[in-house]
Amino acid sequence: MSVDDKKNLVTSDTKIDFIKYIHSHVQDQIRFADTKANISLSIQSLLISIGLGTSLLANTFEHVQKLVNNNLSCAFYVMVAVFIISSIVGVILSILVYKARSPLDETEQKRKGLLYFGHIAQFPTFNDYFSEVDGIDEDGMLGEFTHQVYHLSHIANKKMEYVNMSIYFLILNLFLTIILITFSGYISTL
Repeated sequence: MSVDDKKNLVTSDTKIDFIKYIHSHVQDQIRFADTKANISLSIQSLLISIGLGTSLLANTFEHVQKLVNNNLSCAFYVMVAVFIISSIVGVILSILVYKARSPLDETEQKRKGLLYFGHIAQFPTFNDYFSEVDGIDEDGMLGEFTHQVYHLSHIANKKMEYVNMSIYFLILNLFLTIILITFSGYISTL
């Protein structure tokens, strides 16, 4: 092996430190997705309360029933229905972020890994788990971390997809709330 080849080799410790960093970063992304989903869920709930609450407090539904203009009352009911459906979808998307992860395949379900609590719980006793941890070498440790990071990345990716969709519905619901409040105010003046 030439001197240049030796310079290009990365030690096992460096690889393990690198994968630990990535593991920590992916875990942070998962926590970030959970926090964003929590904020989105809170705002969605607030918008539902404001949007429907304003209509109820202003007795808009009673005013709509008394309207002579049937097109205006139909538009109001359609808007309320769209708002409710959009809100429900937004809330469901926010909640799906918290859904427990599913293994990617059947071999992952049966695997007795050393990092994920679901895998660790498959060991019958503490001594079995300790024996497995005690017997791991640097390559095995690198393999375990890499395996965990790979699966956590899939989890983070799925969570971020739900968060992004939830935010789209949050923005839609924000506009629908403003329109609903404005429309309710207009109907109440008739």
